[in-house]
Amino acid sequence: MNWKRSCRAVGLIAVMTFSLVGCNSEATYTPQEIIDQALQESKEPLTYYGEYTLDMGELGGKAQVKEWVKDSNRRIEMTGDNGEHVITVKNDAKVISYDVTEKTAYTMDYSQPELDSLQSPKDQVQLIFNMVKDTHDIKIAGEEKVAGRDTYKIVAKTKNTESLFGDIEAWIDKKTWLTLKMKTDSAGTHMLTEYSKINFGEKIDAQQFTLDLPKDVTIQEISGQDTSESVSLDDVKQQLEKFLLVPEVNGLTLDNISMVKGIEERPEYSFDYVLDGELAFFVTIFKADASVADIGPILNEKEIDIRGQKGTVMDGENFRSLAWQENGYQYSMVGQNPELTVEDLLSYAQQMTVVQ
Repeated sequence: MNWKRSCRAVGLIAVMTFSLVGCNSEATYTPQEIIDQALQESKEPLTYYGEYTLDMGELGGKAQVKEWVKDSNRRIEMTGDNGEHVITVKNDAKVISYDVTEKTAYTMDYSQPELDSLQSPKDQVQLIFNMVKDTHDIKIAGEEKVAGRDTYKIVAKTKNTESLFGDIEAWIDKKTWLTLKMKTDSAGTHMLTEYSKINFGEKIDAQQFTLDLPKDVTIQEISGQDTSESVSLDDVKQQLEKFLLVPEVNGLTLDNISMVKGIEERPEYSFDYVLDGELAFFVTIFKADASVADIGPILNEKEIDIRGQKGTVMDGENFRSLAWQENGYQYSMVGQNPELTVEDLLSYAQQMTVVQ
């Protein structure tokens, strides 16, 4: 499994593969009631040990995952089919992700309020269902056993091919409301997560949620805070020298410019545009890295010509974006006003002029 090649899908995969916690009940529900029940907070946090397979098909291959969960603590050990081995531990104050084969680790510290605001597994799956409730037909498709447990099978079928997410199937444990299996099919990309073992009430030693890293591991600390800072156009000119911007005409104004340090401390700039006093879209710009291979469109991205360059477009009901490279820079344009169409964004991209 090439995890680096799959990095653009990490956020979605995380949402789809972490467990769902809800209420315990043996009653009969409609599809929406089952989802509503499943997305309620658990009265008592679950403690369990589980094993599941993550299959990302051609996008990233397969991985075998072991998982320990107790209260708000979690440990995940993921082994890819090409020998990759990543251990991630989350406890009350810190998240550590350790790539065993690469001998690198990322750590992130949290204050308790920040930790409380992190998405729980329930929140992550709730996000998916909330995003598709208007674009998909959701129904019960039967009751099946997964990992030896009784589940409801919930199917969300997309109503149109333009939806950001394709078809989704979820198998939800009747007693614990944990999602034991999930299958997605979006733009020809198939992903499957399925538990083969799950033991509730497992006695788990607290030591599982600590991780002592070897001395030869390269550690990078990541801040949980927003590290962006406002900058001036002159600051950007000094760093980028010659780049493209959308001109401020016909009621469009540049409201704010911010900078954040990206990969290997590379500065990435974001330009927020306002149209007639309302947020319209933002443009991000950074120097492209020629050593990073283009992995092509993912999810419902489609290839499109943008300013004579090969680019991609994503046109979902609630999310529209363009992305392309031009003269050594990576550009992205993301709509913030739902009234703006992809054609509007393409028009703004075409109007971009050189700034130096």
